[in-house]
Amino acid sequence: MKTIARLVLPMIAGLAALAPTAAAQGASPHGSFAHAPGDGHDHGPVVRRTEPWSEAAKHAFAELPVQDGGRVKPMDSLAGLKLLTFNGKRSLKLADGSKLDHRAWMLDVLFFPEQAREYPCFRIQTDGVPVLIGIEPKKKRDWYSYDELLPGRQRLAEEARKLAGMENSQLSEVQRQTRKLASDLMAFESLLGTMDFARLEYATGGSEALREVYGEGPSTLSQVLAHGGELQRIFSSGALDGDEGDALRELSSQLGFVLDTSKFGVTMLPPPEGVVDTETWWTPGDVLQAGLFGAVQMDRQIQDVAHLERLEATKTDPAAFTAELEALRVSLREQAEARGEYGHIPLEVRLYDLDLFWRALYVFLVGFLCVVGTWLLPAAKLPRWGAWGFGILGFLMVATGIVLRCIIRERPPVVSLYDTILFVTACGVFVLLALEAMTRLRVALSLASLFGVAGMFLAGRYEVKEVASAGDTMASVIAVLDTNYYLAIHVTTVTLGYVGGLVAGLLAHAWIFGQLFGMGRRNPEAFRTLARMIYGVLCFCLFFAMFGTIMGGVWANDSWGRFWGWDPKENGALIICLWVLIVLHARLGGYIQDRGLAVMAVATGAVVSASWWGVNLLNVGLHSYGFTSGVALLLAGFWIVELLVMGISLVHYLVGRQDLPAEVAA
Repeated sequence: MKTIARLVLPMIAGLAALAPTAAAQGASPHGSFAHAPGDGHDHGPVVRRTEPWSEAAKHAFAELPVQDGGRVKPMDSLAGLKLLTFNGKRSLKLADGSKLDHRAWMLDVLFFPEQAREYPCFRIQTDGVPVLIGIEPKKKRDWYSYDELLPGRQRLAEEARKLAGMENSQLSEVQRQTRKLASDLMAFESLLGTMDFARLEYATGGSEALREVYGEGPSTLSQVLAHGGELQRIFSSGALDGDEGDALRELSSQLGFVLDTSKFGVTMLPPPEGVVDTETWWTPGDVLQAGLFGAVQMDRQIQDVAHLERLEATKTDPAAFTAELEALRVSLREQAEARGEYGHIPLEVRLYDLDLFWRALYVFLVGFLCVVGTWLLPAAKLPRWGAWGFGILGFLMVATGIVLRCIIRERPPVVSLYDTILFVTACGVFVLLALEAMTRLRVALSLASLFGVAGMFLAGRYEVKEVASAGDTMASVIAVLDTNYYLAIHVTTVTLGYVGGLVAGLLAHAWIFGQLFGMGRRNPEAFRTLARMIYGVLCFCLFFAMFGTIMGGVWANDSWGRFWGWDPKENGALIICLWVLIVLHARLGGYIQDRGLAVMAVATGAVVSASWWGVNLLNVGLHSYGFTSGVALLLAGFWIVELLVMGISLVHYLVGRQDLPAEVAA
C-alpha cells in the first residue's frame, strides 16, 4: 500500500492542484477533521428518512463484519460502541422525545448524514467546553448535535492540538473533555464520509479518452475501478490541454475528495490476495487507491463497492434496500469466513441483544427487595425463595455474559479493568451464596444481592470510560498480556484474591453494624458464626492473592527477565498478602478478637481497592495500562467511608466498655 500511495497520490494531487477542489479545501484527518462540511461537490438534493428502518434491515446491518480496534467485529458492536462513546448510552433520545437504537443511528449516519448531523449525540460533561470553543452552552451537562458544534469546530481543533501528547493525568477536567470532544467529532466525521463516494457521479464522459473507456455520461466509482489500469494510463499520459485536461482535472478532484473522506470511514472490505498487508481490511477509499494502481486482482472488492452504491441508491426503498443489504452481508460473510474471521460475529450480536449485565442489575435489585421481605416477614417462604431465585439468576446472567465474552475473544475472563468488575461481581455473588447455603443466617444472602447491584452498577458506569479510552470492552490484548496460559493462572487468581478481600470487608460491615444496633446481644451465636465466615474468606483471599502474586513473578521473569521489580501493581499485590497475613496472625495469636477481626477486614477491602484501582492513578510502571480518570474522587470517598466505619466500631467498643463494671472492663 505504501508503494501504491507513492505512485498514485502524487498523480492525483498534481492534477487536482491545477484547479481549486474539495480535496484541497477539506482538512485532512491527520491535521484536523476528516469530513469538511460544504465540500463543494454536488451530491444532489438532501434526502431525509421518512419512515423507521425495518427490523430485517437492522438485523442484516448488525451482522455486517467490520474491522475496528485490531479485531473483526459486527457492525452492531461498532455502532453501539461509537454511540456509547459519543452519547454515554447505546440509544439516542431525540428532541421530539423519540428514541433511536444504535443500529438505526448508524444507518442514518451512513445513509442520511444531513439528518444525523442534527441528532444531539455528543454528551459534554461541563459547560466550560462550549465556552472554550465559542459555543453558547445549554446547561452544565448537556447533549449537542454536530450542527450545533460546527461553529466552534476550528477553535476546537486548535485547542486539541495544544493538548496533543499530554497525559490525561496532567489535564484539567475541561481539557480532558475538550480533547475527548475533538476525538469524537473526528470519529463522527469519518463515519459521515464513509458513503460519500457513492453519492458522486464521476465525470468520465468529458473527454474522448475517457469516453473510449467508460462510454457516454457519468460513472459510479465501481465502474471507474473496473477500468483502473486504463484510467492510470490516461492520467499518466499528461494530456492537460483543452477539454481533455479539464475532464481529467474534474475527475481527479472527485477522486481526491473520495481519498480524503471515504478512506477514513468504516473498514468493512476484506483485502484481496496479493497485497503486502493482508491483515488490515479496507475502506472504499482504500479500494480506490489500490484500483488506480491496478496491481492486484480485486473483482470481489469492486463488487462490494457496487453493493454499497446500490444501497445508497435504494435507501428510500425499504424492500430494495433490505435485499441489497442482505446481499452485501452474504458477500462479506463469505470472504470473512474464508479468512477465518467471521466465526463469532452472530454470537457477539446476540450477546449485545441479550444485554445480560444491565438486566442482571435489575434482577439483583428485585432479589434485594425479596431480601428485605425476608427481614420484615421472617416466617414467609416466598420472599426467601425469591431472594435465592433472583440471586442465583443474577449470578447465572453475569456468568453467562462472561463465558460468551471468553468464547468471542478466545481468551481468559480477565484482561482489562472492566473485565475485573464483571469477574469480581460474579465470583463475589457466588461466594456469598455458598456461605449462605452453609450458614443459613440470611446475612450472606442479603449481601449477595447488594454486592450484585453494586458490581453491575459500577460495570455500567465504567463501561463508558473503558470504551472512551480503549474503543471497546473486548479490545485486542496488548502484547505483554497476549499469553492465555499466564492470563488464566496469574490474573484470574489475583482477581479471586480481590474477591476474597472485598467479600470479607462486606461481611465485616454486617458484623459491625449488627453490633451497633444491638443484634449481637440478642443472637451472639450468629455473630460468632459471622466472624468465622470473615476469617474463612480472609484465608480464601490470602491463598489466591499469594498464589497469583507468585505466578505473576514467574510471568514477569518469562516476559521481562526479572521476577520482581517493585512495580506499583506488584507492590499492591504484595501489600494485600502482607496485610491479610497480619490480620490472620493477629487473630491466631489472640491479639484481636471478633471485633478487631471485623475492623481489620474492613481495612482489607480498602487495601484491595488500592491495589485494584489505586495504582492506575499513579500512571507509572509496567502494569499501568492507562490513567483511569474520574476514579480518584470515588476511591477517596470509599476510603473515607471505610475509615468512618472502623472509627464507629472502635468508638462503640470504647463506649460499651465504659458501661461495664470495672472488674469486667479490666
